[in-house]
Amino acid sequence: MEETPFYTKCKKVKATNALHEWQTDALRAAAANAHIEGDEITANARTATSRLGNYSQIFVDAVSIPDTDSGLKKAGRASEIAYQMLKTAKEQKLDIEKALFDNNARVAGNSTTARELAGLPSWLITNTDFGDNEGADPTGDGTDARTDETTTLQAFDQTRFDGVMQSIWEEGGNPDTVYLSAFQMNKALAFTGMNNQRATIGASVGGTNAVVNAVDVYVTPKQTPWALAA
Repeated sequence: MEETPFYTKCKKVKATNALHEWQTDALRAAAANAHIEGDEITANARTATSRLGNYSQIFVDAVSIPDTDSGLKKAGRASEIAYQMLKTAKEQKLDIEKALFDNNARVAGNSTTARELAGLPSWLITNTDFGDNEGADPTGDGTDARTDETTTLQAFDQTRFDGVMQSIWEEGGNPDTVYLSAFQMNKALAFTGMNNQRATIGASVGGTNAVVNAVDVYVTPKQTPWALAA
């Protein structure tokens, strides 16, 4: 789970088509709602659900072990093919995790082009911070990628992080996990707060003394605690 936190936490469903589709819906904005008893009621116009879809992507790898190897007595493991298959399965999970985070638009594929799934950044159209607005959000249906800033890159800091968290809350969102790169996690270690991060010296890890410097939970004024995953 620590190596592939997003893939592990994602809900697994069965795809019955190369283009897996689903529908999304949203609540209207909160408004004043007080009516006279017995008064005629006028129904509000309802918005149709949005139909979205993403292509399934085929992840492959291969293991080739000569027949001679199966009859040999080796040090460290009984079966080379079993060891290599287990190793390949772990590698493919890393490939899937990378594909999920890639800023990549979906690709339908054909006889000469492989199908590709749209990565998470191609679905994010709100609660983003582009700084000087050199970047641009995608359409939000997986058909195009996000446009990143190229000349004036904005630094990841606590102010921007808190601003996006507040934006999510104001839009009605209530997520409980944030995924950070190793670089961003190091920046998060410098966030200020009542408790800040803790550095523990002398903890026993694997029978040896270790220095542990990490932040696992970040609580913002408008949110439930966020678990940080690098």
